[in-house]
Amino acid sequence: MTDRAGRSSPKTGEEKIKTINLKENMLFVDEALATLSLELDLARSQDYKILRVIHGYGSSGPGGEIKQAVIRELASLSRAGKVHAFVEGDRYSEHTNQGQELLSRFPDLGSTLMTDRHNPGITFVQL
Repeated sequence: MTDRAGRSSPKTGEEKIKTINLKENMLFVDEALATLSLELDLARSQDYKILRVIHGYGSSGPGGEIKQAVIRELASLSRAGKVHAFVEGDRYSEHTNQGQELLSRFPDLGSTLMTDRHNPGITFVQL
């Protein structure tokens, strides 16, 4: 389906989900936050509805700094109305209110439920 300007738009029932991996390049916190900001802007411009952020959780070293910084940044963006909501992976499950709400709004997320359920190394951002 395309609009008058020729841009593609998602059909009913098809969510646009984008995954970014802040963990893979061993970024410093400031680099990870800059990457997150760029990816949020890009995802919005490409009409994504959900951003699946892989940030790790610090199991392989002193850690969790990126996860903590990402959560703080998303909380700030949420308060400012720049993201609709976010769900931390450890709260993402078909058995939690946050997880149920996210899955009901975006059923395509169910395809990754087995790997993402209760995963402290990811966060879902609803744009």
